[in-house]
Amino acid sequence: MAQVPLAGLTLDAARHHGSAAGLDAFGLELVPRAWRQIMRDGAAGLHLLQDINPRKRAALAAVFSHQLPEIASTHASWDKSVRYALRLPDGAIVEAVLIPHHGLWSVCLSSQAGCALACQFCATGRMGLQRNLLAHEITGQVLAIQHHARVRVSDLVFMGMGEPLQNEHEVLAACAVFAENEGMQIGRRRMVISTAGIVPAIDRFAAAGHKMKLVFSLGSAVPEKRAQLMPIQELWPFERLLASIRNYAATLRGRYVTLEYIAIRNLTLGDDDIEAIKKHLTGFKFILNIIPLNPVDPLLEAPTREEVLAWSSRLRPLGFPVKIRRSSGRDQFSACGQLGRTLLSATDLAEAPRMGRAV
Repeated sequence: MAQVPLAGLTLDAARHHGSAAGLDAFGLELVPRAWRQIMRDGAAGLHLLQDINPRKRAALAAVFSHQLPEIASTHASWDKSVRYALRLPDGAIVEAVLIPHHGLWSVCLSSQAGCALACQFCATGRMGLQRNLLAHEITGQVLAIQHHARVRVSDLVFMGMGEPLQNEHEVLAACAVFAENEGMQIGRRRMVISTAGIVPAIDRFAAAGHKMKLVFSLGSAVPEKRAQLMPIQELWPFERLLASIRNYAATLRGRYVTLEYIAIRNLTLGDDDIEAIKKHLTGFKFILNIIPLNPVDPLLEAPTREEVLAWSSRLRPLGFPVKIRRSSGRDQFSACGQLGRTLLSATDLAEAPRMGRAV
């Protein structure tokens, strides 16, 4: 039986795999100890496990593996956020961001190397999709960052590289590992999964009653503008997405759904945008989270803060909460839409993204 990465397993799954692999009774007793030292205490490799003799470590190493992503580079911002470029064993590089928040620490995680969705406002979308990440590569981002920064992470946001719901199985598996009481102890309600609108996966998520929070990237509430910005609308029309969001909202028992809206000068801050919000965003409780564009495409222009404030003030009488996102790490290409920016060539930056484009 092949080695299995320990960081991609819950404690029960690790025990089960150890039994299936033929570990003896004493070896099975060591599995929880090894798992806790990696997932709770931050051991960076099986060879570093404490209080386990070398012979037993070798027996465990025949069944399990553990290798943290290599930290290729770090980029610290003035606001104390840090962008990490992490190299995986096959050479793929993904980025994650450590973000301070009221004395706690969050990590903005990647779920894919690259992305196939080609959103116009996102640097990762210009990379095309290289591959999905496995569960242990997702949890490994947090373990590597905690080990390097000497912090404990309390919150996770799947808003990094990739579309999480296109890697649904591995993302959900990673969330189960993150939530383990004897491991990283990150509560499911402290995990946020952002999606551009993979409608069948949204419906499955709602039906399963997962405790993690889904948030939805609208881009714009004008369907024609959204189609321009987010080619995924070719697959699932706007009204079909909104029906799934309403269905998900019904499972929240009165809690608010978060809708992410991109503020782009001369495109999404018009009178027609306000009318579209009034027309389409009905039937559920939501917070409109306005994200000022962090420029990637030369044809899209970021608004000033004054322009965003003036436009958002016209939304407030409509009766739903409005927030303006302050993106961390913009000076280090760590902000919303910027991950992968430094991995792109000049040609990639100049070329309009196309949904599904291969690297």
